[in-house]
Amino acid sequence: MDGTGASHDFRNRFEQSKVAESKREALIQDLIDENDRLAQAYRKMALDLESETEGRRRLQGRIHSLQSRRSFVLVLIDADGDGYIFRDNFLNKNEEGGKQAADELLVQVRQYVGELGLDMTKTDVVVRAYANLRGLGRHCARDGLMKATADLGLFANGFTKRQPLFDFVDVGLGKERADDKVRETLSFFINNEQCKHVLLGVAHDSGYAPFLERFVADDWVQGRLTMLQGYQVSPIIRELGFTRTVRFPSVFAWSTVSNSQRNMIQHQPTGSKQANRAAKGPHSSGAVDPDRLGPVMKNQDGQRMDRPLAVDSDVMQAMKKKNLCVWLFLRGRCDGCPRNHAHPPLSAEERDALWMVARQGMCFTHRKGKLCEDPLCVYGHGSWLQPDRAGAPPEGPNMKEERYSHNGYEVD
Repeated sequence: MDGTGASHDFRNRFEQSKVAESKREALIQDLIDENDRLAQAYRKMALDLESETEGRRRLQGRIHSLQSRRSFVLVLIDADGDGYIFRDNFLNKNEEGGKQAADELLVQVRQYVGELGLDMTKTDVVVRAYANLRGLGRHCARDGLMKATADLGLFANGFTKRQPLFDFVDVGLGKERADDKVRETLSFFINNEQCKHVLLGVAHDSGYAPFLERFVADDWVQGRLTMLQGYQVSPIIRELGFTRTVRFPSVFAWSTVSNSQRNMIQHQPTGSKQANRAAKGPHSSGAVDPDRLGPVMKNQDGQRMDRPLAVDSDVMQAMKKKNLCVWLFLRGRCDGCPRNHAHPPLSAEERDALWMVARQGMCFTHRKGKLCEDPLCVYGHGSWLQPDRAGAPPEGPNMKEERYSHNGYEVD
């Protein structure tokens, strides 16, 4: 090979070497770029992982915190009326009776909820009972369940102090105050994870029906709610169809006739005027016309109206003097009261006259400003008996001075 050929060969080889070097540098640059991309992706993934780890730790901490909180069962009671009157063997012991009532209610709730499958060793029982203590105390005193109106405050104190999570709350005077407390408390707790079950004591009051309708179609809520039934159960509440119901007869009375009243009746001297009138209950009579009492009549505003009666004033006065038991002679049964049960069956005219006498007393449900749905209620529901804004009945020409409670109905 001459010098020219050798020079050309070297030049070609040099050019080829430059191309190879360029490719090598490009490869190295690509590797560096890829490494930078991967490093950036790694840093991002590391930050994401750290964030997820921290979030998981927070979630685990919250779960642990929730698990460490004790679950509880809630008992809500609208005690502002006849529906949930505690047994008189509790009421007549004042503060000590309140303590005994709290103990017995705790036993019954634990037993019932335990049968539903809850571990009561790890579940607290929270009780909230709401009432106007002054008004309810007057009712209990008039009915012979307590000696004085103020005694109910002593009972409530004993009930509240006995268990740390039990409260008998005085809502004071005013329409719907107890109702509002119950509604808001139930709405607050019904979806609480720690609240495992609710026993709701409002079955006596049809005014709760619109509020409770929202829960009927919710199977999850239905499984967490039991309707606690008391002395009276509103037909409208019953028709809602709650699947779980329970009664606690060892806690709540099933008649507002007290043991003291029964003893008074049963120990009257033989042949006395009181014994002849009262005797021992219960009393029943088939010589009545209950269809005459119902159905419930309402005006265009949905308020209850009393059926018009044409009564001779002389017959009405005669019925009033006989002091007859309106429950026995109009409704057909009385569980025991100090009124006259020893009388022949009444004629249709006499029954209407006795009904008019009974209407001079105000239905307790009506006096509270609520709608009475009992088709057999014989007491007055007239517009002049509507309570005023302070919750007290107005004065009227037919108002009686006598006040008493009879078979679960308080009468003014």
